Amino acid sequence: MRVDLNLLRIFVAVASQGSFANAAKLLSMPTSNISRAIKQLEAQLNCQLIERTTRQMRLTEQGALLLKKSHKLYSELEETLQQIRDPRELCGTLRLTIPSESGSLLLAELLAKFAIEHPKLAIHCDTQLVPLDVISDDIDLLLTFHRGDLADSRYHSKLLKSWESVIVASPELIKTTGTPKTISQLSEMPCISSLSALHGQPWIFLEKNGQQKKVIVTSQYRVNSGMLASVGAINGLGYAILSKEACQDNLQQGKLVEIHFENIQPAPIELRAVYATRRSLSPIVDKFLSYLTQNL
Repeated sequence: MRVDLNLLRIFVAVASQGSFANAAKLLSMPTSNISRAIKQLEAQLNCQLIERTTRQMRLTEQGALLLKKSHKLYSELEETLQQIRDPRELCGTLRLTIPSESGSLLLAELLAKFAIEHPKLAIHCDTQLVPLDVISDDIDLLLTFHRGDLADSRYHSKLLKSWESVIVASPELIKTTGTPKTISQLSEMPCISSLSALHGQPWIFLEKNGQQKKVIVTSQYRVNSGMLASVGAINGLGYAILSKEACQDNLQQGKLVEIHFENIQPAPIELRAVYATRRSLSPIVDKFLSYLTQNL
């Protein structure tokens, strides 16, 4: 039996409003019609969606699942209809997660200006030092720093910005260890690596043909901050892989020395937008990604 989508709309109203009476007011319908519609929907789905008593109602497990999925579908449909009515104006909610340190510094101004350009759009932005696997019905977009390929093929990603990476160390440390000639020698030397940022992954290098090479380094000093890694390198705690842009001043002042390798270089650090696999992006996410691409 086919499911009547009009009945689904009524169910969403009842479940969201918490009562048949409130849903009736919202939809300008008699309460009896609301109750009859829910019974018809339950018959079409062959399961109970709402448990009713004389004083209250609550969703069954199936009802809660249906609400979770349906609410998002109707939200995206409303966004699409609004986009058709007025392509320049966004409404609805954009829910995203960004890295809390460098991501906040990089994106704060852009996010504020995007909010000003779209006053009817609600923006919910969470910041996490180490963005987790949070692509779900509660999050539209995850912005994260990354090197190499994404491990999870369920997700799509869009490259927003890329920074050249370099291997650096203090002059004093280089005098002690000698200059590494190959990337494999780095595994035998003190290095500064991430604790859990970038998934604590090995150092990734790219050959001229684009092939990846990984080096597992030895780290007694592990930090989730480019700033902490840079200061640690200046103080001789180990070799570090950093954004060249971020440590350019220290390189020019001689506080750090760049280590070069023949025919291979560190993989760039990338800011990527990660989102669940879909045939098409919602108008809000699509416009926000275009905005970031143009302004970053």
